[in-house]
Amino acid sequence: MQIPLSRVAADQRPLIAAFRDAGGKSFQDAGSVERSRVNYETSCAANGLAPDAVASVEDVAVGAFGVRVYDPRPAGASAADPVIVFAHGGGWVIGSLETHDSVCRRLATLTGLPVVAIDYRLGPEVPFPAGHEDCRDAVAWVREVATDRSWDASRILTVGDSAGGGIATALAFEPRMQVPGTRVIGQVLLYPMLDVANESPGFERITEGVPLTADTIRWFVENYVPDAALRLDHRVSPLLAVRGEEPDASPQPSAPVQRSAAVQPSAALQPPAWILSLGLDPLADEALEYARLLALGGTEVELVHLPDHAHGLFSSAGKVRTGELMLERAAEFILRTVAASR
Repeated sequence: MQIPLSRVAADQRPLIAAFRDAGGKSFQDAGSVERSRVNYETSCAANGLAPDAVASVEDVAVGAFGVRVYDPRPAGASAADPVIVFAHGGGWVIGSLETHDSVCRRLATLTGLPVVAIDYRLGPEVPFPAGHEDCRDAVAWVREVATDRSWDASRILTVGDSAGGGIATALAFEPRMQVPGTRVIGQVLLYPMLDVANESPGFERITEGVPLTADTIRWFVENYVPDAALRLDHRVSPLLAVRGEEPDASPQPSAPVQRSAAVQPSAALQPPAWILSLGLDPLADEALEYARLLALGGTEVELVHLPDHAHGLFSSAGKVRTGELMLERAAEFILRTVAASR
C-alpha cells in the first residue's frame, strides 16, 4: 500500500517524492548487499546533517570490530562523566560509522558527553548474534578504559536508531548483554526494531512508496538472522521479553504471524526510556507496544509519536528538520537522566 504524498509530513515530502520519482527502489532491490551498503552511504552523505566540530574524534580497534569515540570535552578533563553508547541502524546488514557520523557528532555537541559509536559486524557475512555480542563487548571496553578517559562506566546511556534501537534496549536490560561493573541509566530508542519473529499490522500498512517497507525488513532479517529459531532470542527480539514470552518457545510457523495488542505486561523494570515512533513506518506498532508494556511494568517512559513521518529521520536530518528537532529532544532527555543520576 502506497501512502499518498499528501499524507507525508511537509518537511519529509520532498525526499519521499524524489524516492518515488527515482523508481521507489529500496535496499532489497539494489541487486546485492554491497550495492545496498553503497547506496545507503551515498544517501546518508547527501541528506545527513552537516558534521559538527568535536574536540576529539578517534577510531579505536576493539577485537574483531571497532568503535569511534567522539569527546566534546576540553583536553585534560578530569571529571568522570557519563558515556553515550551508540548503535547505528541499517537492519544489522547496512550502515556504518560513516552513515551516522553526523548524528553522533550532534549528540556529543548537544549533551557535552562522550559518545562511543560501535562499528559492529554485519550480516550476512557475520550473522546473529555476532553484531550484538560486539556491542556488549564495546560496553566492556568502555569499562576497561573508563578511568584513563575520565568516563563513568556506572552511568551509561544507550542510544540507537532502527536496528540499533533494538541493540540499545537489549544493552539496557537483557541479561546476556549486561557487563559487570557497568550500569545503563537511560535508553534512547529511535524508531526501534524490536521483534524479528513476528510481523505487526504495520507490515500490511507500509508496503511501498517509502525507503523502508515490510519487504525491506524481511530482507534484513533473512540476512542477519537466517535461522528462524534464533529470531525468538530476546537479544534480537526484545519485545518478546516484555511480553513474557520465553526465548526457547516452540518454533515459529513458516509464515510470520500477527500478534494481538491485547497482551498482559510482563516487563521487568528497565532504565528510563525515550522512544520515538513514526506513523509511516512498518515498525511503528512494535515501538508503541514496547512503550506501553514498559510503562505498565513500571519503567519511566517518554513516548513521542509522529503520525506523518516515515523511517530514516536521523540519517536524513540535514533535509528533514524534524530529525534535527528530535535529536534535540533526545539530548534533553539524556541530560535530564544524567542530572537525576547524580
